[in-house]
Amino acid sequence: MHIVGRIRLPKSVEVSNLYINCDRAAAIDYSESPAIFFDRGGIVSSNTYFNSLYENFYAKYTNLDSLSYRLKLEGNFQISVYRELSGTDGKELIVSENLENCQATDFVKVNLPNLNTNHLGRIYFELTCLSENGVFQEGLITTEQQPTQEVSLAIITCTYKKEAYIKNTVKTIVQDQLLQTKQWQIFVVDNGKTLTLEDFPHSRVQFIPSRNVGGSGGFTRGLVEALESNGYTHFLFMDDDIDLDSESIFRLFSLYEYAKSDFAIAGSMLDLAKKYLMYEAGLLYSKNRNDGEFKPFSIVRLKHNINLQEDKNLNLLLLDEEIDCGGFYFFCVSKKVVEQIGLLLPVFVKMDDLEFCLRIKNLGSRIVSFPTISVWHETFFNKASLWDYYYYRNDLITQVIHKPLKFINAVSYFSKQLIFSLLLFDYNHVEMLVKAFEDCVKGPGILKNNDPERFHREILELSKSYKTQTVQPNYSPPNDGVDQKERSSVLRKAIGLLTLNGHLLPDFLTSNDDVFIRQSPDYAGQRSKALAKKRVLIFKEEDSCLFQNEIDKSAGIKLLTRWLKVVASSSVKWTSIREEWKAASKELTSNIFWQEYLDVEKSKSKKVDTANKNLLTT
Repeated sequence: MHIVGRIRLPKSVEVSNLYINCDRAAAIDYSESPAIFFDRGGIVSSNTYFNSLYENFYAKYTNLDSLSYRLKLEGNFQISVYRELSGTDGKELIVSENLENCQATDFVKVNLPNLNTNHLGRIYFELTCLSENGVFQEGLITTEQQPTQEVSLAIITCTYKKEAYIKNTVKTIVQDQLLQTKQWQIFVVDNGKTLTLEDFPHSRVQFIPSRNVGGSGGFTRGLVEALESNGYTHFLFMDDDIDLDSESIFRLFSLYEYAKSDFAIAGSMLDLAKKYLMYEAGLLYSKNRNDGEFKPFSIVRLKHNINLQEDKNLNLLLLDEEIDCGGFYFFCVSKKVVEQIGLLLPVFVKMDDLEFCLRIKNLGSRIVSFPTISVWHETFFNKASLWDYYYYRNDLITQVIHKPLKFINAVSYFSKQLIFSLLLFDYNHVEMLVKAFEDCVKGPGILKNNDPERFHREILELSKSYKTQTVQPNYSPPNDGVDQKERSSVLRKAIGLLTLNGHLLPDFLTSNDDVFIRQSPDYAGQRSKALAKKRVLIFKEEDSCLFQNEIDKSAGIKLLTRWLKVVASSSVKWTSIREEWKAASKELTSNIFWQEYLDVEKSKSKKVDTANKNLLTT
């Protein structure tokens, strides 16, 4: 018998219905070893996100053809197993059995239909208690088939001053007893130098202190270390600020142990603030979703904002969509692929995972977003403000390396973002936009010749250049109906655009008034409301922050002039800029480049010195 996966029980009420559904005669004991207790007639169902069995994915990507449930029960039960198909209503009963005199010392086996039919979908069970009382303690999904290949996993995570998150993630993994039967090692790269070796005493955790080379540098530092050990078939990249169920890692093993061919796995991202929402299950990049045609700078989040509490939505996950990339909050790739495409691009943060995935796709390899393999993570709407420069610069670099980006496409996109920001007096954002474009057109030297730590400090200071902008966190707006989603007149919008909401108007036409604008991920607010106002107050619902921007006509005009100059100067050399980035990309992702960039030998010497000192003190 080999375990393919587990029926997971929740450890908190908050996520309970993502794991199991209980009626009133069944209750969950939320503990480190959760169980379900039944009265007669109590019913539980695995018709949920985490415990549905998406058999079509197993049939397509693995050699598995027979699976079973193994349940650890006390009492008498009836089990009914159902299948639902994508695009159809209703459910099909595929197994029904009475399970009598069950004892918690043994598993009860329930065989499932073979995976060799064309009518495959999503399977789940309903368990009804037939005795006076009953207990459900544990559930497994198993097979009698032998694995077709051995899998050893290097789990690579880098952290910067998020000590609580990374310690909890590591603890979750090392305390999973079933995972101990697999071959894996965690590489923790500490960019913030706020952790020590003593924080990770487990033998399966390798701690690597590092200077701050950003997420791309931290992940690459761990990857270099894992490659040099030459003991891993696959590499799992995980962000430091995730909430993880270690079952996602366990299911990776079974998928690769029985894999028909090589593929990368992009874990889905669930919303950390609204844990029932799927934020994305892979991305399409610079592509029209309808016809696949090139659409510069477009990002489409697949399966975006699906409410996973509603079982009718779960069949949407049966659709195996072609995806371009997955985020490094949870992304697994084989050693074979890494050896062909190289390491990450040294862009510090933002877009490093996407650019890496595009190279995987260029090989002809597939990236799969497998249902139930996921983590909770803060949404990117919350994370964007401090990192605008890196996002825009690295997006542009990725476009010029991998896409047929024309100069007019780049200028049009950046100009649109610049104007929208000037309309809201957001000069810091405009500064980041212009700086990002300027640095990209300087060519690969911007990455090769700058010390990443020093450069990052400069960018952070630059992002706070304009003192006319302040942020008030944890803001609660008044409930007086301000900024209802009314539409501005066409004339007002036209005047706002022509004058950049007052930047080009004389001072006597500018009032001393404030205007309030509410923004959410789905609603940008009416920018034209800021026309001829002195201040704009922008409330961002997702992170409850109030941004207060005051007009500075001189600053706005200077930034616009600077933008026009860089556009004019770069127009004649656009082709050579693209060729230079394409030519340099192979060097920038090579082991030779990264060894020097990371000062790997120097770091190893320091690590040995530290270890020797620790031995002497003990």
